[in-house]
Amino acid sequence: MAMTKHSDRKHIAGLLLAGGEGRRLGGRDKGMIPWNGRPMAAWVYDVLTAVASPVLISANRSLEDYRQLAPDQVFEDDDSIRGQGPLAGLLTGLKQAAAIDADAVLVCPCDTPQITPEVLSCLVDAWQKAPKHPVVAECEGRAHPLHGVYPVTLAPLLEKQLQEGNRRVMVFAELAGAVKVKCDDAAQAFKNRNRPEDLEDNSEVGR
Repeated sequence: MAMTKHSDRKHIAGLLLAGGEGRRLGGRDKGMIPWNGRPMAAWVYDVLTAVASPVLISANRSLEDYRQLAPDQVFEDDDSIRGQGPLAGLLTGLKQAAAIDADAVLVCPCDTPQITPEVLSCLVDAWQKAPKHPVVAECEGRAHPLHGVYPVTLAPLLEKQLQEGNRRVMVFAELAGAVKVKCDDAAQAFKNRNRPEDLEDNSEVGR
């Protein structure tokens, strides 16, 4: 019987980054802030599940809330890297993905609730065609390194960068040789909702 999946396709796990401190939102957990009636993280999680499986969640608080989304798939950062920004969450995700024999993670931050399956599928397809390097989204000339596919083999490189005190996401993407994938027709999908003014068109903010 013919296989329904190509044998050369790599296994990609989803990774929802929800470990931020929410400093621009007064310390609130961004992922749990309502957006059109649901937590922002829930919107992103649903999109990730449409493209990758399983979906892991990197979170350092509201753990029970995130476990409602992804039972048994919520992971805290180790104490050695906690508080070092989104790269800490990415490292946690890479290690957890490797533990389940995934080849890469499809990463997305919790504060982009308008991300679409089409955008993430484009990133996955691009990486499947050339899996030697990570791929990251680019929209209207701006790179979005927290929307991308990163091979689990990059964990040592990322760990070294964090040990050296460099938390810049784009620096890591460039060191890893990331290839940019143009997504110029999806500007709204990449809009970060991480400041009060970014939530002004959200009827649920303040509840």
